[in-house]
Amino acid sequence: MGQVLFTVFTPTYNRAHTIHRVFDSLRAQTLRDFEWLVVDDGSTDNTPELIADWARTADFPVRYFRQDHSGKHIAHNLAVREAHGRFFLALDSDDACPANALERIAHHWETIPASERSLFCGVGGLCADQHGVIVGRRYPKEPFDVTQRERAYVYRVRGEKWQATLTEIMRRYPFPEVRWTNFVPEGVVWYQIAKTYKERCVNEVLRIYYQKDAETGQTFSSNRDLWHTAPGRLYYYVWLFRNDFKFCIFSPEPFIKAAVMLPIVTVITATRLCFESFLTAKGRL
Repeated sequence: MGQVLFTVFTPTYNRAHTIHRVFDSLRAQTLRDFEWLVVDDGSTDNTPELIADWARTADFPVRYFRQDHSGKHIAHNLAVREAHGRFFLALDSDDACPANALERIAHHWETIPASERSLFCGVGGLCADQHGVIVGRRYPKEPFDVTQRERAYVYRVRGEKWQATLTEIMRRYPFPEVRWTNFVPEGVVWYQIAKTYKERCVNEVLRIYYQKDAETGQTFSSNRDLWHTAPGRLYYYVWLFRNDFKFCIFSPEPFIKAAVMLPIVTVITATRLCFESFLTAKGRL
């Protein structure tokens, strides 16, 4: 297959009841130069059948990959390796995007002077919930050309955002595949990219971020228990102090949180190591 402009990547795990939002959004896109790449993280519902049915009827490429239940960061690495798009764009399986989202991203990229584009990794925009309420803070101006580290630490523009990133850059910055966890905080990738590249940020809603299930009222982003996420968090907190501590003067809160959590996740990770070693030894008896 030849290159397309966008690879829209959707990681999913037992979201057959919501992933139609992504498919419906893509069917409505005004820009058609994209593919949809779905990585199924070991779903036990009817997700495979849904995707297969949609792949037969869609007028855009639909590519499906399945992995053992390993976490979003592992699915992300797989998707980046397989992507055919010039830009890589993650759209979660419980979210959606406006019909002109891809067209607007392409437009904003073209507004960057050609002589300066080598300094940029992509384009970022705002998210709104299903009721149209902006999630997170707006950018202080538009366009706002900034690295993600400066955006988070210096300007404190936090909360949900959505960014399309050049795939060739994403391939140079994979998620670390930490043992014994299915979660690694995304900052370990985005802040690493931000050491070299900035992005063009605009105050335009490009992603619809569903915060609650309309039927059950439960949040889609479930609380992650520390037993399973501690190794990934430990990796991230250590990385944060080694790489970004100079930003503490602008934004001490993330580092205070990391300092509080670091001994906790260290103990849990060490306990897991001992537990896993015990089970391994027992299995050999």
